[in-house]
Amino acid sequence: MAGTEQHGHDHGGHQDHGHAHDHDHGHTHGHDHGSADGHRPGFVSAHNPGAGQGPVVLDIGGDVGALVLHTPAEMVGREIEISPAGRDDERQHVEVLPRTTPSGAVRPTAVFGALQQGGWTLWQADGSAALRVTVTGGEVVEARWPEPAV
Repeated sequence: MAGTEQHGHDHGGHQDHGHAHDHDHGHTHGHDHGSADGHRPGFVSAHNPGAGQGPVVLDIGGDVGALVLHTPAEMVGREIEISPAGRDDERQHVEVLPRTTPSGAVRPTAVFGALQQGGWTLWQADGSAALRVTVTGGEVVEARWPEPAV
């Protein structure tokens, strides 16, 4: 998958965990993804303190598009996983960050800056599918995270 690479960097004494992972998510690796926040066991990451403080770079064109996911404010700081439709184990993630719009309003969003065109599944922390979107090459798709059922 474009935009992925094998982990081979130092994890502070941890073993390389040998899976592909997208590095376009605004932070480096160092926190445990096997925690109660719904991440996969053995995955490690550390947050980039400068993430979300400037414009987002989108790598779109040809058969690559982007997704801007609008979320409720309480999701700021949470990571959202996404995978190509039908390939649930090929996940990548980005963090929901407060981003300033051109009008000056602050909106919580997750930005997936380079996705192959086609269907994508976004995942809840409990591992269930939250939303399905279709990305078109050369375009930015906007979607809204589903509100919890009342």
